[in-house]
Amino acid sequence: MSRNGMSIFLVVAVMISACTRSSGIIYTPPALEGEWIVRMTQSGGIMGMMRSIEVAADGRYVAADQRAGDIVKGEFTEDELKDLMDMVAALEFTSSLSTAECADCFVFNVEIQGSGQKMIVQADDLSLEDSGLEALVRFLSGKMDSALQ
Repeated sequence: MSRNGMSIFLVVAVMISACTRSSGIIYTPPALEGEWIVRMTQSGGIMGMMRSIEVAADGRYVAADQRAGDIVKGEFTEDELKDLMDMVAALEFTSSLSTAECADCFVFNVEIQGSGQKMIVQADDLSLEDSGLEALVRFLSGKMDSALQ
């Protein structure tokens, strides 16, 4: 299966499993080897937030706040980059079995691209704790928030 075909398959699988009650499927990210990128977008909330952070294998990042029009570039320390890579390596995403609506929740879209594969997953404030994404989202949110202050 081609890289694009595999990416599409993973996205569709995650979306389908999010709509079922008996998923039980755990998704693991691609390995962060060679050139890789980790992206997170945080949207929603009562103010309609739209922020993102993208981190590359060399530790450089770009954080953006679309509402404010801010773009900040920086670089992770070696320890921060190692922490990020360790979190991704340990990540096991489980889609939410909840059908609860969360009108003013933040929605976190996480994209991990490495080793010729891509994983795109999503959680909101209600599903974040059980999704397996919480540590990664909190880490990236903290970096994004401090960069955009």
